[in-house]
Amino acid sequence: MKPAIKISKYKRFFCIFAPYESLRSISYYYMNILVIGSTGRVGKCLVQYALEAGHQVTAFARSLDDYPIQHERLRCVTGDVLYPALLEAAIPGHDVVLSVIGIRQFSGEITLLSTGIRHIVQVMQRHGVKRILTLTGAGILQESADELIMDSLSFPPNLQNLSLDHERVYRILEASGLDWTIVAPSFMYNGRRTGQYVTEADYFPRPAQNRIAAEDVADFMTREMIDNQYIRKRVGIAHPILMEEIEEEY
Repeated sequence: MKPAIKISKYKRFFCIFAPYESLRSISYYYMNILVIGSTGRVGKCLVQYALEAGHQVTAFARSLDDYPIQHERLRCVTGDVLYPALLEAAIPGHDVVLSVIGIRQFSGEITLLSTGIRHIVQVMQRHGVKRILTLTGAGILQESADELIMDSLSFPPNLQNLSLDHERVYRILEASGLDWTIVAPSFMYNGRRTGQYVTEADYFPRPAQNRIAAEDVADFMTREMIDNQYIRKRVGIAHPILMEEIEEEY
């Protein structure tokens, strides 16, 4: 199908309306976005930024009562990734899935993230939805060619169980055949969007600070779902080491 070209009333550039598969080489186009985990600190930003860019957005979470974002292009769907039938009702018809499920309990065995991503992947495969971006931690990035950061001696023991589930998420996506991207920050704090961050495929970027604002993580994800620079890659992301000096300069 030849994509239709239309001038956007929201932005001063051409916007292309067509399926994801036909648009991987085109710079900008509107899409139908599903945000799973839309009530978390990154999820709410993803919903907001995608709407600001002109996309249609579905917010998916276990509880969406009094959701703080209201928009004519936003649809709210209550659901749980542990129940595949609810994903079956939500995923079809979307161009991109952004999964940013969070957990609050780090002790004991953690399986929520990998179980959720397995269910998401299975539904995406059945319905021909190809593009997914998700969020883990930096532990699944490479420390060296033969070792993950989570396997190094300096990795914090209290994050080991979480990182083991993050690694399962990685392996599930790696074997899925989907066009996946895993965004893997180190320490993520509740900071404002600066647009100042560095990224690197499969490794943590160096030199860089060991932190990144949650709003900047969302900023990168909404850009990457358009740019497709890291297909089937893990992405380390952090603020640049000289960011404070850059802020003072401007």
